[in-house]
Amino acid sequence: MGDHNSTILESSALVHEVGQDVGLPTTEAAKRKSVPRTRCEARAARKPEVGHIRLEGLWAKESALSGWSDRASLQLPLCLAPSTLETYNRAIAKFEDFCYKRKMNFPPSGTSMVADFLCSVADSSTSPKSVLKVTQAALGHLYRAWSADSNPMDSRYVLMLLDGLVKSATYRPLRKSSVMPVRPFANLFREWKDNELLSIKDLRLKTITLMALTLMLRPSDIAPKAVHFDIDTHKCSKWVFSTENVQFLDSGAAKVVFHGIKNDTSRSGFEVIMQPTADRKLNPVDALRVYILRTTHVRPPGNPVFLTLTPPFGPISASTVASVLNNAIDLAGLGNQGFTAKCFRPTGATIAIESGCDPEITMRQGRWKTRSVFFEHYVHANPPDSMSSDILLHE
Repeated sequence: MGDHNSTILESSALVHEVGQDVGLPTTEAAKRKSVPRTRCEARAARKPEVGHIRLEGLWAKESALSGWSDRASLQLPLCLAPSTLETYNRAIAKFEDFCYKRKMNFPPSGTSMVADFLCSVADSSTSPKSVLKVTQAALGHLYRAWSADSNPMDSRYVLMLLDGLVKSATYRPLRKSSVMPVRPFANLFREWKDNELLSIKDLRLKTITLMALTLMLRPSDIAPKAVHFDIDTHKCSKWVFSTENVQFLDSGAAKVVFHGIKNDTSRSGFEVIMQPTADRKLNPVDALRVYILRTTHVRPPGNPVFLTLTPPFGPISASTVASVLNNAIDLAGLGNQGFTAKCFRPTGATIAIESGCDPEITMRQGRWKTRSVFFEHYVHANPPDSMSSDILLHE
């Protein structure tokens, strides 16, 4: 973006004023803090006392120099989820500190310092593939935003090093989330009162738990972290899983639309059908219908489905959903066994496959994009009991 010979505003790339909710820089703030400097000049080797370099600051500087409008500049960082952007900024801050300790300008040109930093990142984990992947993406964004003449992350030797680090610095296999037994949850909810008589807290827990198992939820599926940009106020607000995303069908099923969730990068949404069960105590559709009905009188504008328990009632966060699911695990008598909210997704997937559900339908129901991720990371189905005999006694 823009001419490589124009000037940069180094201070505008630091931590500065932010937009509402999502940490977006304002272009006016970038302009007020500007100090002319050639765009490709590295920051001198010194302790970052006024804050670390941040991607949104670099992007704000670059877009301002290229004459972008405030609206376009503010929406640019929304190419990344806020949590992803913050993760990348933390990786860049570690790289900046790494260079400072070695009295190197930042970001360093060439590949030698990058290579040493990647080695140090690999040393920090016994299974470094994930953290190296994040670091690779973060530094790639850094060098592209800095408009350097060359991007060390594109070097074939750096790419070879990353491959070598994963292969030689991994000391333990990837630990998958465990599959939980479902019967303890069924027993718990069969002992509870009917949905109309439960406390709102218990009904919320029951509804979320049943949906997590049957729809293979991430906590953020019903508490999206995606943001919406208001073109009038230039402010951002989080998406809401609202009652408009739920339609109760005459068949007894419910149509649920997930929008702005992790795999919904194109924001086209995922439409799934949640089927009922014959046992009303375990029917996720009935639990959801009754919960929505019983909370109608306190539902705020935006109509979030799941609400906080105390006024002012508002949409719950993903961390609250995770807390609810962890509480359900404890109530079911499965606490202290290593199970967490992350276990509901592979539990639903594994049981569906073991029960003979079509893998393609299960993938669509759980909103998986690729078959390889689905089977390698989420389906932990056991082979049939007769498998060894079938092989060894085959004539």
